[in-house]
Amino acid sequence: MPELITTSLAEYETLALDLARCPDRLAAIKNKLQINHSSAPLFDAPRLTRHLEAAYVHMWRLWEKGLPDEAFRVEPLN
Repeated sequence: MPELITTSLAEYETLALDLARCPDRLAAIKNKLQINHSSAPLFDAPRLTRHLEAAYVHMWRLWEKGLPDEAFRVEPLN
């Protein structure tokens, strides 16, 4: 939700105060979050756990083979 991103403490404080003073804007953000909750991968804890476990397995296998650390991507899982 890019509308909640800030780059400084001052921006964060301004945003928090704005949301506190504008109940309609806050309600719209809450509504968007609720909609995203049922469809966004971020909120799918079981799938997130499977991806994290796959990453751990990959790192473990690198270590077992004595290979150096490397950047990698976990392929999408269902």
